[in-house]
Order: sequence, then C-alpha cells, then structure tokens
Amino acid sequence: MRNLFVLTCLLLMPGMSTSIAGDPALSGIGSSDSAVHVTIIYDNYQDDQNLGTDWGFACLVEYQGYKLLFDAGREADLYRKNVQELEIHPEEIPGLFISHEHGDHTAGMSWIIEMNPSVKCYLGESFAEQLTARGTLPPHSKGLEKPAHLYGPFYSTGDNFAAFREQGLVIKTDNGGVLITGCGHPGAVPMIAVAEEELGIEIHTLIGGLHLMNKSGEEMDQLAASLKEMGITQICPTHCTGDNSIARLKESFGEGYIAGGTGKTIIIQ
Repeated sequence: MRNLFVLTCLLLMPGMSTSIAGDPALSGIGSSDSAVHVTIIYDNYQDDQNLGTDWGFACLVEYQGYKLLFDAGREADLYRKNVQELEIHPEEIPGLFISHEHGDHTAGMSWIIEMNPSVKCYLGESFAEQLTARGTLPPHSKGLEKPAHLYGPFYSTGDNFAAFREQGLVIKTDNGGVLITGCGHPGAVPMIAVAEEELGIEIHTLIGGLHLMNKSGEEMDQLAASLKEMGITQICPTHCTGDNSIARLKESFGEGYIAGGTGKTIIIQ
C-alpha cells in the first residue's frame, strides 16, 4: 500500500509555456484532480516495507490525468518488482523521462520499452548522443539540450548545464511548479533558475537526489537560504543527497521538509 504525504502550496504561478510537441492521451488520475502525485518507485531509503530498496532513484508523476515515468533505478529486476507491487502499469504511461546517463537511473529502461514499445523517451541531449553512438537509442526518443515542453504539464530544463549534463523535470501546476531531479549534479540553484527564467515557471517544491554528500553544515545553510530566496517552500531531498545534508535541510525547512523513500507518495495540492 502506498503511504501518502499531503501538502499545500500557496504560491501563485506567473504562467508561461513553450511550443507543444504533441499531447499523449490522458490516463489514470482524473483530469479534475488538482494535486500532483509523485510516487517514489526506487530509492536507497525505504518508506514502504513491502518494497525493495537499493542505490538509485525513480518515480511516477501524475497530474490532471497525465502520467510520466521519471528515471528507472539501478537494478532492472528490483525496479520491475516495485512497479508491479505498486500496481503501476508502464503500458498505460506514454512518457519516460531519464534525467542523465548514470546506471542508477537507467536500468529499467529496457523493461519499460518492452512493456510499452510506443513509449516516448525524453533524454538529455548528451545521453541521447551516447546511445546513438552505441546504436542503442530507443525508437521513440527525443534528446533535449534546451528547456522544452514535453506534453501536458511536463517540461524539461534541458541538459545544457556547465557543471554536468543532466535535465530536470518541471511540472507546471495552477499554483506554480514542482522540480524533480535525478541527482541534481548541475546544482539545484541553476536548475531552478532555468525553470523560472527560461520556462517562466516559479518552483515551490523540489524533489529528488541533490548530490550534497560532501557539503559542510555552513554550505548547507547557505544553500537552504538560497533555495528559500528562490521560492522553495517544500523539499524532499533523497537518494544521493547524503544523510547529514538531508538532516540539515530537514532542520532548515521544518514543516516544509518531506521524507523520501521507496513507496512514498507525495501529494502536492
């Protein structure tokens, strides 16, 4: 059974969109549902004792009838088992978003494509180039270097970051935006800045790996202050964020902190 965390976002969205590349069919949650649902499929932290844990990250994102799979974990069999235990049906989900090429985010890709040969794979341009060079690019793939609209409420930051080529997923809602990161190698601040400055979506919630394992307490306090200045009011730091850094963010954000873990469903109103 999925465990739920419900929170309410009170920010107003400025509203701006880019060109539409095609809208896959609605599925799942009714289109009148005003909440974003993020179900963590794969994580090295555990929320649901019935699910396996391992180093890596993956989740299912649902909003107003639209669904998207984000990343695919490190072990394909464990990813598949967790998906099945959560009663998620990849064959019904039109899009797969892979944040970057690291193996702890990509292992379940082949199984997803096997289950749904028509799934559209949204890849960072760098990862798409690597797969093309190896002759393993999935048949329905789109490489994304620049910020872009995917379908429905889903957008990509693109992977054009100086520190590391990784894309973040942005969900545009009636109350602002949610940013999901696989590892956040480019840094959360630059990724939020792209969402706000180039997509015109003010981010209020940050979810995912943030790759902060070696940061000092002072550095974490500075980061928390920067995130708050940018409008972040809720944060779910998990996967590669690091135990000490997670604890520091929990202290900084108080009631705005959300624990991660495999099986957790976060509901953002």
